[in-house]
Amino acid sequence: MGTRNTFKVLFYIKKNAPLRNGNTPIMGRITINGQRTQLSTRLSVDPNLWNVNLGRVTGRRADAVRINEQLSQIRYHIERCYNTLFYDHTLVTPQMVKEMYFGNDRRSEMLLAFFREHNEEFRRMVGISRSKTTYYKYRTVYNHLGNYISGKYERRDLLFRELDREFLTGFHQYIAQECGHKKNTTWIYMIALKHILMLARGRGYLTTDLFANYKLHSEFVMRNYLSITEIRRLIRLDLDDATLLLVRDAFLFSCFTGLSYIDLCTLTPEHIRQEGKQLWISTTRCKTGSEVNVRVFAIPYAILLRYNPMIRTKRIFNLPSNGWCNICLDRIMSLAGIPRHITFHSARHTFATTITLSQGIAIETISKLLGHRNIRTTQIYATITHSKLDGDMERLSKRLDTLYRESDLERIPETV
Repeated sequence: MGTRNTFKVLFYIKKNAPLRNGNTPIMGRITINGQRTQLSTRLSVDPNLWNVNLGRVTGRRADAVRINEQLSQIRYHIERCYNTLFYDHTLVTPQMVKEMYFGNDRRSEMLLAFFREHNEEFRRMVGISRSKTTYYKYRTVYNHLGNYISGKYERRDLLFRELDREFLTGFHQYIAQECGHKKNTTWIYMIALKHILMLARGRGYLTTDLFANYKLHSEFVMRNYLSITEIRRLIRLDLDDATLLLVRDAFLFSCFTGLSYIDLCTLTPEHIRQEGKQLWISTTRCKTGSEVNVRVFAIPYAILLRYNPMIRTKRIFNLPSNGWCNICLDRIMSLAGIPRHITFHSARHTFATTITLSQGIAIETISKLLGHRNIRTTQIYATITHSKLDGDMERLSKRLDTLYRESDLERIPETV
């Protein structure tokens, strides 16, 4: 925290600009580190009653007492503005204090202050129209920005007009190298910053798009999913621990329905509907708000019978936190003889690949089942499996064999 021994507020009268009634205006002067600015107190006094050394009106008359009390209030508000600004910024100027005193608070034109307001508004909408996971992402980027600005600029915040391309490249390098984040995480964080700067441009705080022609790339990551054999191992695995059993069953339920962790946590019997002899899950994704309708097959139906509560509004799966579920899954996969790192989200990958795509389900249908708004998102999830590839090649081979007979082979020379 910086030194504040040069901050001073002084009141004086403007003798060279007397008013018609003979009084002189009372002015205020704010001095910080040798810089100063003046402001009008909108008060006036008889110059003969002004004490220059004390900066106050002399005497005990009612009007003198009233003016001195008002001057004390003005001093108090100026000092409070200074303290508020000093908490947020290492560098505070008299002009900044003056503008805040008159209601022109420029802190909203500061990057971190604006980011903080955005996060507070976002937090209030979590569970209504915003995702808690996305809120955590913005909060993490805000913390990284604060550390970066503090370390490189030795400031608590930066004005939007101070930002330039060097700031972007520096922060990009900081989260990638010093924070040690992988390429895709770095890409996600930079996209979040881009969104904040876009909002700031909409408010008029930024005049240029700093991200114009700034190249941001993600890299393809092979998604972890389970094969049919591995799913069968999980189904047949005997577990004595109640928590491990719950996590295993919920994970399998997700593998066969595509529901995410958070959607499973909010699933109740009210989301289960029957059409004829078939059961369907009809719900809304917490993350995107998209409607999801997925058929309940034999395996998830058996799991439903085990956990379905009597009260229709009660949650079906009382799961621990996502992080704890992933710790449990590490133990479960080890017991099942599956030597790979599998997270709860891998269940959605399994649904997109092993359960649907490898069985010939169209990518458009899978996109609908997963609740994606953009089919390109589904194409990332739905990695083509080897069984799907082998099946397609086998069908292609049979079709080609019917088109081209063995007699056609005699026309092809054995050697070139």
